Amino acid sequence: VREAVVSTQSTGEEGEEGGSEGYVTIVTRPCSIVEANLEHTINIHMDNSGFVSGLSLFTKTEECVGKTTTASAFNVHTQVLYPVIGAAPDVNTFIQLKEAEERKKSEESKDKRSFFAKYWMYIVPAVLFFMMSMGGQ
Repeated sequence: VREAVVSTQSTGEEGEEGGSEGYVTIVTRPCSIVEANLEHTINIHMDNSGFVSGLSLFTKTEECVGKTTTASAFNVHTQVLYPVIGAAPDVNTFIQLKEAEERKKSEESKDKRSFFAKYWMYIVPAVLFFMMSMGGQ
């Protein structure tokens, strides 16, 4: 089976798109179709633009063993398959969560103690040193 396809690709110049034509081909052994009593399924895979991006052919038999068939007509099932768009991530909630974490970290990192509570270990020795150096004056 051979299907003509057109793919849109940028030609490199601004604002222009060029279409390149080609073919999508599937190949199968004829004996697998014959041994499946001329019954097979062809899937036509489309891209987001609606162009054919691939073909696949399935039969009920996996290997050719030499069977013959009494079927006189083909029984072909065809399916057209479009890409399924998955769930998009919820970026806004993630950003809000990260901003809340940043605010919480910045609030925790701020030291809310008074000046003397923060630096008492430096103030006390300095005061003692000055008191000792003054002596009895």
